[in-house]
Amino acid sequence: MKKIIETVKHLSIFLAIFIAMQLVCGLLLVLVPLEDTSLSMCISYTLSMVLTLVFLKLYTSRAIPQMEPIKRSRAGFNPILLLAGVIFIFALSIVLSPLEELMPVDNSMYDDSVWTLIMVVIIAPIFEEILFRGKLYNMLRISASPLTSIVLASLLFGAVHLESIIAISGLPWGLLLGFVYLRSRSIIAPIILHMFNNALAYATIVLSYDDKSIVELIDGERYFLFIYIVSALIVVIAMIRFVTFIVKQGRQNNNVVVVDTASQESVESGDEAC
Repeated sequence: MKKIIETVKHLSIFLAIFIAMQLVCGLLLVLVPLEDTSLSMCISYTLSMVLTLVFLKLYTSRAIPQMEPIKRSRAGFNPILLLAGVIFIFALSIVLSPLEELMPVDNSMYDDSVWTLIMVVIIAPIFEEILFRGKLYNMLRISASPLTSIVLASLLFGAVHLESIIAISGLPWGLLLGFVYLRSRSIIAPIILHMFNNALAYATIVLSYDDKSIVELIDGERYFLFIYIVSALIVVIAMIRFVTFIVKQGRQNNNVVVVDTASQESVESGDEAC
């Protein structure tokens, strides 16, 4: 029960800081508008993310000093892992395509300006991965298992985007990025995949493909049905793989903790004997 309360506490504080910074910077955008709307949105978004990281750093350094730092290594550039992630992204987009037609995303705020491109493809993936797969995941790991931490971070990631289709895709998307983060032990890999996903989405909007269904783009229902079945199998098999790996990681971490505790107890008992 204590761990559940602690998990809810960290989750609530993260969400409170995140929403507060979004509101403050959104208000700043209204009070000090710029002629270039895209530049104004880019500045407001970047500032809100920077402030969120700053306040989270202040909180975790005092309340959770034992929290692990965000991992970074060259393994994040693993081409095989990144290729597998790209395949999953394509497969998931096809599987969710019928829902996208029923729950279309409002893309009116996105244009073909350079500032929108920078915000969507570069700034957003970097900050969102550092926040959700980095900070929030490590905060939740203090009291929750790796799987629970990734699931909660993924659900919150989908929820804060305020779009129904993103909320639905948040869990499988989060499992992919969580798996990649744990497998590579680097935040770089999730950032690269997030950039690829956003670049793909941005390209479809700018090229005006977002108003066409996947069936129309593939040009044929028979081909689409075959591709949809294959994509669904890829998504299901991959998600099973993600979950089993994440659970295994949690068990290995628990075994390490048990061994360390036993070693410490044996050292302390030896000291007492002396």
